[in-house]
Amino acid sequence: MKTKSRFWVWTAVGLFAIAAGAGAEQDVGISGLTDVAAVEGKIAENLARVEHAQTRQAQIDTEISGLADKRDEAEDRLHERARALYRIRRAGMLPVAGGFDALMAHLARVQRLSRMVKGDLDTMDFLGERGAALRVEKNQLASALEEAQVGLRELEAKKEEIEHSRRSASLFQDALRGAPQTAPSDNVSYGRIRVSGDMDDLGDGFAQMRGQLALPVQGSMRIGESSREGAAGLEFYGRPGGPIRAAADGRVAFARNYGAYGLMVIIDHGSSFYTVYGGLGATDVQVGDWVGMSARVGTLDTANPDAILFFEVRRGTRPLDARSWLGL
Repeated sequence: MKTKSRFWVWTAVGLFAIAAGAGAEQDVGISGLTDVAAVEGKIAENLARVEHAQTRQAQIDTEISGLADKRDEAEDRLHERARALYRIRRAGMLPVAGGFDALMAHLARVQRLSRMVKGDLDTMDFLGERGAALRVEKNQLASALEEAQVGLRELEAKKEEIEHSRRSASLFQDALRGAPQTAPSDNVSYGRIRVSGDMDDLGDGFAQMRGQLALPVQGSMRIGESSREGAAGLEFYGRPGGPIRAAADGRVAFARNYGAYGLMVIIDHGSSFYTVYGGLGATDVQVGDWVGMSARVGTLDTANPDAILFFEVRRGTRPLDARSWLGL
């Protein structure tokens, strides 16, 4: 009875550990995490869960191996005692000639062997049940371990996503603040030669181009008001995969994915003037490239029938009236 009680205690402990691990995994809520520290905390929890599962698996393997040895020993004892009991009972006659004491000793021996054989059978049953329970727990641990490892991969990806988003946000703000960028040494870009001079000189010319900027999507039949992250701009509807062109001469200050803008290019026109092109399907430029007015900087998305470019004009981080700068 005690051995069977221990068996159910061990089984309950194993199942409780699995259930606790699974419950914790469901609590991860990866999609709702927005902070690197929170993600790292979840990563630490999953690593601890993985380590616990691996340690428990090693313990189970050791115990299963020990159970096999114990089962072999119990089986040998059972066979020996069962044969002895069989021989005694096969004799068929009680040692009456030896008197009452011999008779009682014989009966006592039969009872003792019977109890031993029953005990060996109970032990064999317990070892079998314990081995089966351990194999079930091992399988559950394997599933929990796989889930934890999948969770780890998702958390690492989430951490990289958050860090990438933060880097993009930092670069976005740096670009709009006019942080220094490295430009090509030849000052040539897409068939246009950059005239010597600094970006502020270029900006003086840009300031005089209000109402004369080139349309970023030429031939667009639909233009609408819109905004991204609270900044007002215009949406140009064009042909999927069609070219996107620079509104004026400038230097590429940003070219990557960023938040609600998607794949985006920012062109620095000097004196803190910028034009922003968001929702691109592909870019043709890199940070530091010099582009001339109407030079191609990328293409519209091809994933949807309605290809939309989001366009802004900014002075530093302040959005300007894009319509008036384009002369619309």
